[in-house]
Amino acid sequence: MPLPLKKNARRSRNAYTRAAVTGKGKKTAKLRMPAFMAVVFGRLRGLGGLKSLFAVTVLLVGLGIVLSGVCFASLWLYNKAITSDFFITRHVDVAGNVRLSRDMVLQYGDLKEGDNSLAVSIAKVERNLRQTPWVEEVSVKRLLPDRFVIKLKERMPSFWVHKEGTLYYANERGTVIAPVESKNFLSLPTLRVEPGAEDAIPFLARLMKDIQNGILPVEAGAIASITLSPGRGIEVYLEDREMRLSIATDDWEGNLARLGVTLGDLARRHELRNVREVRAVNGNVWVLLNQAVQN
Repeated sequence: MPLPLKKNARRSRNAYTRAAVTGKGKKTAKLRMPAFMAVVFGRLRGLGGLKSLFAVTVLLVGLGIVLSGVCFASLWLYNKAITSDFFITRHVDVAGNVRLSRDMVLQYGDLKEGDNSLAVSIAKVERNLRQTPWVEEVSVKRLLPDRFVIKLKERMPSFWVHKEGTLYYANERGTVIAPVESKNFLSLPTLRVEPGAEDAIPFLARLMKDIQNGILPVEAGAIASITLSPGRGIEVYLEDREMRLSIATDDWEGNLARLGVTLGDLARRHELRNVREVRAVNGNVWVLLNQAVQN
């Protein structure tokens, strides 16, 4: 059963009910200004009203003038520095360049002696050099008042490749670097990758390393061309001897070792001049003689 309400019972008040603003004995709501404004106005009253406000205004204006003067002085000093002969670039040291001459590095980086060293953007010089096909990594350091140091890591070419009727330099993975030009001419073996032989591309770097280490007794300068074939593996053509070497990529180390032993044996017997082709495949080495010798 519901409880009966008393007739003159005091009405319960919600916690959110605003106190009455009229009536005797009632609480009256007061508007309060923010604390920081109270502090400001309080101090202004203590200091003398309008006089204090004027003093604050003068202080702020003076501070603005000082800051403007500092900015103006900084700009003046900067302009004097970037036009001063004291900061003229007189020395540019270049390290790590092999294919690129020092003049080419400065030209590609858009940096030259006589430039004001403070006005040179190091980020721009590095970006310009990275955009050239020969530069793989670069760092530029400014040594005040008049010197720069440029350190490069170039992309090293290992082959020539034909692409769309143009001859290019390519690295040991067959990736194109830049066109072959007279100003940076370097004679290298021509690389050709037959359709279906793309899986043999990683063995190119191993081949060049094994030649440098003497595992395969062939001079790199004697190699005229290298062909990747899906049936024969890697074919190396020695133009001075008119001889072809074929190495299957399966059991690479074994095939290479057997080929090296066979070539050494033929050389000791002075029979290399009669050889047309040597193949290392399936654990065997095949020696094909010139047609004249066979007849």
